[in-house]
Amino acid sequence: MTPVHSVRPVRLTGSRCELRELGDADVASLYALMTDPRVFDRVLDEQPPSPDELRDAVSAWRAEADGDPRPVYRLAAVEGDRLVGLGTLTVESPQHRRGEIGYVVHADHWGRGLGSEIAGLLLRLAFEQVGLHRVEATTRPDHVASVRVLEKAGLRREGISRDHLLVRGSWWDSVRYAILATDR
Repeated sequence: MTPVHSVRPVRLTGSRCELRELGDADVASLYALMTDPRVFDRVLDEQPPSPDELRDAVSAWRAEADGDPRPVYRLAAVEGDRLVGLGTLTVESPQHRRGEIGYVVHADHWGRGLGSEIAGLLLRLAFEQVGLHRVEATTRPDHVASVRVLEKAGLRREGISRDHLLVRGSWWDSVRYAILATDR
């Protein structure tokens, strides 16, 4: 059985953006991303974070990245020196080589293919470097752009989990997607 590898630091380059480790200099841009009402409507947080909460979170995420095996990859998606999104790969089960991806793109950059590129880079990390066998993702059924991103990245729809998440007092259904290393 091939073990799951911990990769650090991460730097993956695509044609539109690059994924790299988050740093203190990203906090202000990350705050702008996570508090934009257009973006916040799509995330699971109960309330937008404060700048101090984000600064503490980035620090905690960097400490968490030192775990072995590394449990989560929270990565800045940047164009040049500008943060345009966030990509996450969570190693859900090292034993079963299973993970989950997530992504957020700044609303000012929607519709330019960045979500697809971030998802593709996360899958490259998952399969080629970390050594996962299965990667999953979920999105809301009404989030047409996210469904398109996942399908373009090669994930297959596996079903709907009804009332899967309680977010800000409302139940959200989730459409479940997955891709296997052997599908690529």
